[in-house]
Amino acid sequence: MNRREFLAGAAAGAVAPPPPIDIQTRRLTLSTGETAIQQTVTITAPGSARLKVEIPRGLTHDLPKRQLLLPMKNGVLRRTAPTEAVFEFSGKHDAPQAAQLAIPLVTETSPDTGWSLSFTADPFFTTAFGEKHHWVYPAGVPRQPRETRTIYSCLHRGGPQRALDIFYETALAGVPRGPDWLHDIALIDYDFLSKHGRGWFADIDTLEKSIAPADRHKVILGLHGWYDYCGRYTYNAKSKSLDKTWLAFPNAQGPEVQQRAERPDNGDPYYWSPAAIRALKPVEMSIDNLRHRIRYAKQRGFRVALYFADGMNACDGISTHDPAKVLRWGGWSGPETRGRSYALNPLHPEVPEFFRGYLAALLDTYGKEIDALIWDETFMVQPPDHGAGPYQGFAATAMMQLVRELTLAVTSFRKDLAFLASDDVGVVPNYRAPYALMAHGTYQDSHCAPKGWPYGLFPNFRNTLWSCQWAPIKAFDRTLYAVDTFDHPAAISNGYAEDRGVSDMSPEDLRKILDLFQRRKSTRQQLHWIEESAGTLTYKGRPVRAI
Repeated sequence: MNRREFLAGAAAGAVAPPPPIDIQTRRLTLSTGETAIQQTVTITAPGSARLKVEIPRGLTHDLPKRQLLLPMKNGVLRRTAPTEAVFEFSGKHDAPQAAQLAIPLVTETSPDTGWSLSFTADPFFTTAFGEKHHWVYPAGVPRQPRETRTIYSCLHRGGPQRALDIFYETALAGVPRGPDWLHDIALIDYDFLSKHGRGWFADIDTLEKSIAPADRHKVILGLHGWYDYCGRYTYNAKSKSLDKTWLAFPNAQGPEVQQRAERPDNGDPYYWSPAAIRALKPVEMSIDNLRHRIRYAKQRGFRVALYFADGMNACDGISTHDPAKVLRWGGWSGPETRGRSYALNPLHPEVPEFFRGYLAALLDTYGKEIDALIWDETFMVQPPDHGAGPYQGFAATAMMQLVRELTLAVTSFRKDLAFLASDDVGVVPNYRAPYALMAHGTYQDSHCAPKGWPYGLFPNFRNTLWSCQWAPIKAFDRTLYAVDTFDHPAAISNGYAEDRGVSDMSPEDLRKILDLFQRRKSTRQQLHWIEESAGTLTYKGRPVRAI
């Protein structure tokens, strides 16, 4: 069978479903010459009644001895007989026994012929792949007057790597891959305004003495806790500008924070000591001060990442609080929050508008000096979230669209500037939204938990997958496993939990970190999938802990 014979009946004889569903079909020629069929599906059915959309395949086939290649949610590339598979995101599906996909991609392959047929879809909504593709708009959730989806089919040579390339060229067309330098990073650091802001400088001085100038570009230092309040971040939405001066950790001595000092030590390596909590205090900051911090690292050859935001976290004890923007109560409570914490509703039009304006001001002020922005805790909005009050719909879809928009803005500002998400998929059962598909990679707040790595592989496949490590000494074994198995950078931190930066470490502990950096610095992190064979899981031939 040749390509022409295979494509002969594609799309030409397809019969569109009756209104309110319209399918427009066109052919795309991919960069390597393959032909893909794009189906643009428009659903004109406002309201909130249950609606199932079922779409015929863009291409049909008669490939002999078919086998499916499935990028599973747990990072395994499963090879199996034909079956249904589903990418779950916003919305529902009618395939309860389907295999759970990490990304919306299914490949049927015929080893005897060397041909493969890949089906993929945009990741903004649930898609079930089978003899027909389908998804369900559940009852009770209002839809837009016009909902649009895109589905792709492509006949091609090559195995799973080629299928993934096609996924990026079709379903993620227009979403830029991360800057290449991310793959070379061998040491990552998070500084939560440690030691009243002095730890940043002390740790840089230690690293300067310990790491050769030629290697320092492989180290990235994250500035966390530099802003005033979560949900505000020194940004004045009315003037569309950043404050020139402010207090960081403004609620350090507030009861919401100081009550943490009463929690007993249960042996958790991420226990934040009472002494460290009681020592917290507000720190006077300014644009000039923050620029000085950035330049202190940059002038010594290190890269710098600036904390962008704590997901959708905000608090009700500040003047900018608006109860109409609350998606759900609860979330991080710390020295940069006041009152009750909550997640902002991305379906409220002023919420994405805030983040657009804030990013523009941040880039204008610091964008030429930093190397990356970190959007922490992007997992706060999940597929079951349907908004609140009059602002209802598919909140995860709105969040995914916002991540994409901000990533494009960062790339447009500077092609070598990175925008990182923090999804924690697989770390907590309810966290299953892969927003990193729209970002330049992940710097997740998973404490290097071993169970988190497999779930981040496919959503970050062409980029990088990192985690903070708030207990770099007590939980060193986690970092060691991450470096040895997934080529993760060595990870350190200061200012939270163990609260021990490199300047606080004993010579023995510091040497362990530096030895890990030296071992890691000659390897680029290029993500792969997990292979399974007779119950054994391996990643690039290395054993993987049970998932």
